[in-house]
Amino acid sequence: MLTFKNTETYNPSTSDQVVLSWNEKQAGYNKLTSDEKNFYYWVNYSRLKPKVFYDSVVVQVAQSLPQLKGKNFASLKTDMEGANNLPLLSLNEALRNMAFYHAKDITGNNASPSHNSTNGDTFEDRFKKIGLKNCGGENISFGSGGTNPLFMLVLLYLDISVNDLGHRKALLNPSYINTGIAIEKFNNGNLFLVEDFACSQQ
Repeated sequence: MLTFKNTETYNPSTSDQVVLSWNEKQAGYNKLTSDEKNFYYWVNYSRLKPKVFYDSVVVQVAQSLPQLKGKNFASLKTDMEGANNLPLLSLNEALRNMAFYHAKDITGNNASPSHNSTNGDTFEDRFKKIGLKNCGGENISFGSGGTNPLFMLVLLYLDISVNDLGHRKALLNPSYINTGIAIEKFNNGNLFLVEDFACSQQ
Protein backbone atom coordinates (compact mmCIF):
# COMPACT_ATOMS: atom_id res chain seq x y z
CA MET A 1 0.00 0.00 0.00
CA LEU A 2 1.34 3.42 -0.95
CA THR A 3 1.18 6.08 1.73
CA PHE A 4 2.22 9.72 1.48
CA LYS A 5 2.20 12.18 4.33
CA ASN A 6 2.08 15.42 2.37
CA THR A 7 -0.76 15.36 -0.13
CA GLU A 8 -2.16 18.85 0.21
CA THR A 9 -0.05 20.30 -2.59
CA TYR A 10 -2.78 19.95 -5.22
CA ASN A 11 -6.34 20.89 -4.31
CA PRO A 12 -8.19 22.30 -7.34
CA SER A 13 -11.51 24.09 -7.17
CA THR A 14 -14.73 22.07 -7.10
CA SER A 15 -16.64 24.38 -9.40
CA ASP A 16 -18.22 22.33 -12.21
CA GLN A 17 -21.84 23.47 -12.08
CA VAL A 18 -23.28 20.33 -13.67
CA VAL A 19 -21.71 18.13 -10.99
CA LEU A 20 -22.46 20.55 -8.16
CA SER A 21 -26.11 20.92 -9.18
CA TRP A 22 -26.54 17.14 -9.46
CA ASN A 23 -24.84 16.42 -6.15
CA GLU A 24 -26.65 19.13 -4.20
CA LYS A 25 -30.04 17.84 -5.36
CA GLN A 26 -29.40 14.39 -3.93
CA ALA A 27 -31.37 13.42 -0.84
CA GLY A 28 -28.94 13.12 2.04
CA TYR A 29 -26.29 15.34 0.49
CA ASN A 30 -26.28 17.72 3.44
CA LYS A 31 -25.65 14.81 5.80
CA LEU A 32 -22.23 14.28 4.21
CA THR A 33 -19.15 15.76 5.83
CA SER A 34 -17.07 18.27 3.88
CA ASP A 35 -14.53 15.54 3.02
CA GLU A 36 -17.30 13.22 1.85
CA LYS A 37 -18.83 15.98 -0.30
CA ASN A 38 -15.41 16.64 -1.79
CA PHE A 39 -14.87 12.98 -2.61
CA TYR A 40 -18.38 12.66 -4.06
CA TYR A 41 -17.77 15.71 -6.24
CA TRP A 42 -14.58 14.29 -7.72
CA VAL A 43 -16.07 10.83 -8.28
CA ASN A 44 -18.89 12.30 -10.33
CA TYR A 45 -16.60 14.79 -12.06
CA SER A 46 -14.32 11.93 -13.10
CA ARG A 47 -17.31 10.06 -14.52
CA LEU A 48 -18.68 13.10 -16.34
CA LYS A 49 -15.30 14.15 -17.77
CA PRO A 50 -12.91 11.18 -17.44
CA LYS A 51 -10.33 12.43 -19.94
CA VAL A 52 -10.31 15.93 -18.44
CA PHE A 53 -9.97 14.43 -14.97
CA TYR A 54 -6.96 12.42 -16.06
CA ASP A 55 -5.27 15.36 -17.81
CA SER A 56 -6.03 18.01 -15.20
CA VAL A 57 -5.90 16.02 -11.96
CA VAL A 58 -4.10 12.68 -12.27
CA VAL A 59 -1.26 14.11 -14.35
CA GLN A 60 -0.85 17.07 -11.99
CA VAL A 61 -0.71 14.83 -8.92
CA ALA A 62 1.84 12.57 -10.61
CA GLN A 63 4.03 15.55 -11.46
CA SER A 64 4.38 16.20 -7.73
CA LEU A 65 4.80 12.49 -6.96
CA PRO A 66 6.69 10.88 -9.87
CA GLN A 67 6.70 7.52 -8.08
CA LEU A 68 3.08 7.23 -9.23
CA LYS A 69 4.13 7.11 -12.86
CA GLY A 70 4.21 3.46 -13.86
CA LYS A 71 2.27 1.03 -16.01
CA ASN A 72 -0.97 1.80 -14.16
CA PHE A 73 -0.51 5.50 -14.83
CA ALA A 74 -0.31 4.75 -18.57
CA SER A 75 -3.18 2.25 -18.58
CA LEU A 76 -5.40 4.68 -16.68
CA LYS A 77 -5.00 7.20 -19.48
CA THR A 78 -6.23 4.60 -21.97
CA ASP A 79 -9.14 3.57 -19.77
CA MET A 80 -10.28 7.12 -19.06
CA GLU A 81 -10.00 8.16 -22.69
CA GLY A 82 -12.19 5.18 -23.59
CA ALA A 83 -14.82 5.79 -20.91
CA ASN A 84 -18.03 7.16 -22.39
CA ASN A 85 -21.52 8.04 -21.17
CA LEU A 86 -20.95 7.14 -17.53
CA PRO A 87 -24.00 8.13 -15.47
CA LEU A 88 -23.52 10.45 -12.52
CA LEU A 89 -23.95 8.51 -9.30
CA SER A 90 -27.00 9.20 -7.17
CA LEU A 91 -26.73 9.10 -3.40
CA ASN A 92 -28.56 6.12 -1.95
CA GLU A 93 -29.54 6.15 1.73
CA ALA A 94 -29.15 2.40 2.20
CA LEU A 95 -25.68 2.47 0.64
CA ARG A 96 -24.75 5.52 2.69
CA ASN A 97 -25.73 3.73 5.89
CA MET A 98 -23.88 0.63 4.78
CA ALA A 99 -20.70 2.61 4.11
CA PHE A 100 -21.06 4.66 7.30
CA TYR A 101 -21.53 1.72 9.67
CA HIS A 102 -18.70 -0.22 8.07
CA ALA A 103 -16.34 2.75 8.36
CA LYS A 104 -17.43 3.29 11.97
CA ASP A 105 -16.98 -0.39 12.74
CA ILE A 106 -13.44 -0.55 11.37
CA THR A 107 -12.21 2.74 12.86
CA GLY A 108 -14.07 2.38 16.15
CA ASN A 109 -12.54 -1.04 16.74
CA ASN A 110 -9.13 0.05 15.45
CA ALA A 111 -9.26 -2.86 13.00
CA SER A 112 -7.18 -3.31 9.88
CA PRO A 113 -8.79 -1.75 6.78
CA SER A 114 -10.87 -4.50 5.20
CA HIS A 115 -14.04 -5.25 3.27
CA ASN A 116 -14.99 -7.60 6.12
CA SER A 117 -16.64 -6.25 9.24
CA THR A 118 -15.22 -7.05 12.66
CA ASN A 119 -18.10 -9.52 13.19
CA GLY A 120 -17.05 -11.43 10.07
CA ASP A 121 -19.68 -10.07 7.67
CA THR A 122 -18.42 -9.82 4.10
CA PHE A 123 -19.36 -7.09 1.65
CA GLU A 124 -21.92 -9.47 0.15
CA ASP A 125 -23.44 -10.10 3.59
CA ARG A 126 -23.74 -6.39 4.31
CA PHE A 127 -25.17 -5.71 0.84
CA LYS A 128 -27.93 -8.28 1.32
CA LYS A 129 -28.73 -7.09 4.83
CA ILE A 130 -29.69 -3.62 3.57
CA GLY A 131 -32.15 -5.17 1.12
CA LEU A 132 -30.19 -4.80 -2.12
CA LYS A 133 -29.98 -7.79 -4.42
CA ASN A 134 -28.65 -6.72 -7.80
CA CYS A 135 -25.03 -6.00 -8.68
CA GLY A 136 -22.89 -3.90 -6.40
CA GLY A 137 -19.33 -3.23 -5.33
CA GLU A 138 -17.19 -1.54 -2.72
CA ASN A 139 -14.00 0.49 -2.70
CA ILE A 140 -12.02 1.19 0.45
CA SER A 141 -9.01 3.42 0.93
CA PHE A 142 -6.75 4.16 3.87
CA GLY A 143 -4.46 7.13 4.32
CA SER A 144 -2.67 9.33 6.78
CA GLY A 145 -4.54 12.23 8.35
CA GLY A 146 -3.06 14.63 5.82
CA THR A 147 -4.47 12.71 2.87
CA ASN A 148 -7.15 14.71 1.10
CA PRO A 149 -10.16 12.99 -0.54
CA LEU A 150 -9.08 13.87 -4.08
CA PHE A 151 -5.71 12.22 -3.56
CA MET A 152 -7.41 9.12 -2.17
CA LEU A 153 -9.53 8.96 -5.33
CA VAL A 154 -6.47 9.28 -7.57
CA LEU A 155 -4.83 6.35 -5.76
CA LEU A 156 -7.99 4.28 -6.21
CA TYR A 157 -7.94 5.01 -9.93
CA LEU A 158 -4.26 4.15 -10.28
CA ASP A 159 -4.72 0.87 -8.38
CA ILE A 160 -0.97 0.45 -7.91
CA SER A 161 -0.15 -3.15 -6.93
CA VAL A 162 -3.80 -4.17 -7.49
CA ASN A 163 -3.54 -6.61 -10.37
CA ASP A 164 -7.22 -6.79 -11.27
CA LEU A 165 -7.69 -2.99 -11.16
CA GLY A 166 -10.86 -3.60 -9.17
CA HIS A 167 -11.11 -0.10 -7.68
CA ARG A 168 -10.74 1.53 -11.08
CA LYS A 169 -13.27 -0.81 -12.67
CA ALA A 170 -15.82 0.06 -10.00
CA LEU A 171 -15.30 3.79 -10.46
CA LEU A 172 -15.72 3.48 -14.23
CA ASN A 173 -18.51 0.90 -14.20
CA PRO A 174 -21.35 2.21 -16.41
CA SER A 175 -23.85 -0.10 -14.69
CA TYR A 176 -23.39 1.55 -11.31
CA ILE A 177 -25.90 4.34 -10.74
CA ASN A 178 -26.07 4.58 -6.93
CA THR A 179 -23.45 5.21 -4.28
CA GLY A 180 -22.91 5.71 -0.58
CA ILE A 181 -19.78 7.34 0.86
CA ALA A 182 -18.30 7.51 4.34
CA ILE A 183 -14.96 8.79 5.64
CA GLU A 184 -14.08 8.15 9.27
CA LYS A 185 -10.96 8.65 11.37
CA PHE A 186 -9.01 6.25 13.50
CA ASN A 187 -7.91 7.47 16.91
CA ASN A 188 -4.50 8.35 15.47
CA GLY A 189 -6.09 10.60 12.83
CA ASN A 190 -5.66 8.26 9.87
CA LEU A 191 -8.58 8.17 7.45
CA PHE A 192 -10.65 5.21 6.31
CA LEU A 193 -12.84 5.74 3.26
CA VAL A 194 -15.65 3.45 2.13
CA GLU A 195 -17.60 3.88 -1.10
CA ASP A 196 -20.35 1.42 -1.92
CA PHE A 197 -21.99 1.09 -5.34
CA ALA A 198 -25.13 -0.51 -6.73
CA CYS A 199 -26.78 -1.02 -10.10
CA SER A 200 -30.46 -0.32 -10.67
CA GLN A 201 -32.65 -2.33 -8.34
CA GLN A 202 -35.55 -2.41 -10.81
